[in-house]
Amino acid sequence: LIQFQKGQTPTPPPFEIFLCFGEEWPDQKPKEKKLITVQVVPVAARLLLEMFSGELSWSADSIPLQISHPDLKDRMVEQFKELHQLWQSHQRLPQPLPG
Repeated sequence: LIQFQKGQTPTPPPFEIFLCFGEEWPDQKPKEKKLITVQVVPVAARLLLEMFSGELSWSADSIPLQISHPDLKDRMVEQFKELHQLWQSHQRLPQPLPG
């Protein structure tokens, strides 16, 4: 993710998780042809990608985490706030010219 944000890799890292039920996978068939395929998108990974790609359109204070263990939720929210502050401070730094 950091390499993508710095422009060192052209594509963002994948964060989706695909699960296949009832069949062997991976095999020659594409996942769209499987009987039961589930795509899991971890909210934390999506938020980080949006934050570092500049697509985050809301405040880090409004992250809607719903985690059953309150201590874990509090720690994760604090970590997201720290990451958001780091991202904001990085955005203020002069960017090197390409080339």
